[in-house]
Amino acid sequence: MSREDDPPAVGYKKPPQHTRFHKGQSGNPSGRRKSKASTAAKDDDQPFLSKKVKAKIAGKEVWISKREALRERLFAIAMDGNVSAFALLFRLDMANDNKPDVESGLTDAEEEALIARFLSRKRSGAAGGKDG
Repeated sequence: MSREDDPPAVGYKKPPQHTRFHKGQSGNPSGRRKSKASTAAKDDDQPFLSKKVKAKIAGKEVWISKREALRERLFAIAMDGNVSAFALLFRLDMANDNKPDVESGLTDAEEEALIARFLSRKRSGAAGGKDG
């Protein structure tokens, strides 16, 4: 009888052949989850107002873009009777040519500047004690 016919040795540092790692196959096939840091780099490519946030609309939590969240908030301020909010809302709507499926007729920078001017006027009006 030759040594080739003998079953492989099993013991210390010699696991059974059927339980050993196979060539080309990972020992942990499901692997470790990717960290949040590696997925955060992908978000940097998006414009600021296009990133998604969680918002509560009509009692439901939904993921919408920051741009849409600002429009929802601006609409709420306008519905409270703020005339300048109505004016800004109509200007944004006119820039979009009244098309609901178009993201914006303004560039991101123009829209951010428009909203920033409105919010600064709103803050100065609230601090000065006058409305609008």
